[in-house]
Amino acid sequence: MFTLLKNKNNKQDQEKPHVSVTGALMEVLRPGLPAMYLYQGNLIRTSTVQAILEASASHVQFETQNSIYTISYNNQPGEGFGVTA
Repeated sequence: MFTLLKNKNNKQDQEKPHVSVTGALMEVLRPGLPAMYLYQGNLIRTSTVQAILEASASHVQFETQNSIYTISYNNQPGEGFGVTA
């Protein structure tokens, strides 16, 4: 079974490389599936997501089989969309 939130002090986590980028997630993160994100015009696919470590309005951090990713968003969610009545 996959873990949604994990203790960050786990020794195994410290051995994995950290990847920090500014980009945009292309779909909802789901443990058990790869993540896809857009980075500098390139669509990147990760290895299988093991756990979602942190999620906020400005970034998301998750662990895959091979790495720990932090993706900071280019824009706040909903920014750039106008609402008309």
